[in-house]
Amino acid sequence: MLLVCVAASAAIAQTNEPQPTQTSQPYVPTLTFDVASIRQSPMANSYAVRGFFENHSSSMRMDNFQIENILSMAYGVRWDQIVGLKDRWGMFNIQAKADGAADQKLAQLNKDQEELEHRHMLQQLLADRFKLQAHWETRETSTYDLVIGKKGLKMQESKGEPPSAAELASWGSRPIPPLHQRGDSRYGFDFIAHACSMDDITKMLSVQFGRPVADKTGLKGKYDFILHYLDARITDRDADDLNPTPTLDQAIQDQLGLKLESAKGQDRFLLIDHIEKPTEN
Repeated sequence: MLLVCVAASAAIAQTNEPQPTQTSQPYVPTLTFDVASIRQSPMANSYAVRGFFENHSSSMRMDNFQIENILSMAYGVRWDQIVGLKDRWGMFNIQAKADGAADQKLAQLNKDQEELEHRHMLQQLLADRFKLQAHWETRETSTYDLVIGKKGLKMQESKGEPPSAAELASWGSRPIPPLHQRGDSRYGFDFIAHACSMDDITKMLSVQFGRPVADKTGLKGKYDFILHYLDARITDRDADDLNPTPTLDQAIQDQLGLKLESAKGQDRFLLIDHIEKPTEN
């Protein structure tokens, strides 16, 4: 969803008169970038892909982002939710920033409001520089239900252990998310969880499997784990591939005690009506 409701906070005098019911009002983002540099990524044998906003700031940086990455970050969608994108144009390096007044406003917002502003800024950048026109559509689609496996839950509730020195060095001044990934396509990947919720897990699985994932476990705790895997499904590998590293669907069963079951449901899709390759500056 692109809008969240933020509860209004106001003191109500203690009287004997009936008080009107307070209603939550949706936060409406308004900020835009003042300056933005967009350049094509140079050809290279390998790429480091990253994109982030500085905390409580309008300063944004993307390195080696495909248009799918930009749209995903701007609209909070998975790649499979983007429909009608025909051209790719390689990858882009983008830096953008608003003025000091925008930074002051962002510093006063809560996390959800700040995320809405950041998405709005990116959406306006796409409309201005990529000439993006798009609309939302809800469709019936294949989904997954996440349940506890037959052998029971294997992941452990969080004990509040701090991040490792390697994580602190990697993330620097940026906050370390409750669930993040490291590794490569040769030796496999690790999902590292620190006080990770089931919502964090289902969002990760939705991205990895390209389908909405609904939490049907009933679990309410926060969890620590390292989940090691390579490829999402066994069908993603060649028939003669003997790599012993488990695929993600196997790993969540063997290492976490969770299982995905096929289901049907609805999901929102971002339909691209028009988009152009931006000129560099």
